[in-house]
Amino acid sequence: MAFPPTAACSGQNNSTDWGSLPHAGYHWDGCTERFFEGWYSRVTLPGDPPISFAFMYAIDPKRGGMAQVLGPEEELHWRTFPNPRRFWASSTHLALGHSGIPGPGCRGLQDPFTFFQRTASGYQYTAHLNQGILPDPLGSEPIRWLYRIQPRFAYGIPPRATMGAWSYLPIFEPGWQILMSHGLATGWVEWRGRRYAFQQAPAYAEKNWGQSFPRRWFWIQCNAFPQHPGLSLTCAGAERQVLTRPEEVALISLHGWGSQPFLEWRPGSARLTWQVDPWGFWRIRGESALWCIRLEGHTGRPGQTVFTPGPEGMQRNCRDTLSGHLHLQLWQRNGQVWTPVLTATSSQAGLEVGGEVPRPWQGQC
Repeated sequence: MAFPPTAACSGQNNSTDWGSLPHAGYHWDGCTERFFEGWYSRVTLPGDPPISFAFMYAIDPKRGGMAQVLGPEEELHWRTFPNPRRFWASSTHLALGHSGIPGPGCRGLQDPFTFFQRTASGYQYTAHLNQGILPDPLGSEPIRWLYRIQPRFAYGIPPRATMGAWSYLPIFEPGWQILMSHGLATGWVEWRGRRYAFQQAPAYAEKNWGQSFPRRWFWIQCNAFPQHPGLSLTCAGAERQVLTRPEEVALISLHGWGSQPFLEWRPGSARLTWQVDPWGFWRIRGESALWCIRLEGHTGRPGQTVFTPGPEGMQRNCRDTLSGHLHLQLWQRNGQVWTPVLTATSSQAGLEVGGEVPRPWQGQC
């Protein structure tokens, strides 16, 4: 399959220089305290039934790392990389990788065409490439992937830190950055004996880092709306630590709609409210002076538990689906009247609940 050039795709975009994106580089500065950093990349394939793959990479500089792949039928495949010295990352831009044993591996970006010859288990990930191989001890064939990425929208216009200027200070835990709200991916994934090839499929990327993870959180992501190609929605809420006290916070961001290529609702400039069940139902509303958005997500699927960082290392305390149903409504204020301007639906939404949510969670900020 021929790959497109790695430059950003045509049309309006704000992500041509990924080297300067806020928080794109690796954050660890050698501190002795516990630290984690994680990266999430998703590609959404069209078809019937629709299929998504989510790639999750994590590193604890003292304990080692892990790679997880969430695939069709919400199956999860993962491998640990106990040797942190075989992890590498750039501190200035998005570029990282980790190799396991056996295999000679390499510290640094490899040629994609020789990567699989040199690496028996591992991955490499940049703003324009996602590639990896994870052995399957229960099967004869490893899981492998290789795809190129054409970024279209980073977070904000121009690109900026997702949680604002305060995200540069170690006050809020954890840090969170949407790296690419929308892009186009071309390549393939070999999964359970089948190769899934795709061209210009919707792609998404984000990351987080810090010394602690939220006590509880929710997350919604979708950039595969059939009637609105290029539209991208990300929403997250959490109970996080601010110095020594807990705080509830949430954010909604919308990229790629009409004459307003970027809209966001965040504390300080908008009021956000939510009701999230322990699993199966999400309802979030954001209202600013001029814009109001309402999200409703639901799923009847059991989802899959995935690993997230915890006090004792990686723990399976987070539930995900990549085939959730999402209904989005957007209104604009004209004087005292709210006018509906956008309705969008998808059956390929990423929906997530994590941490301690034993009962319906109603919150606001």
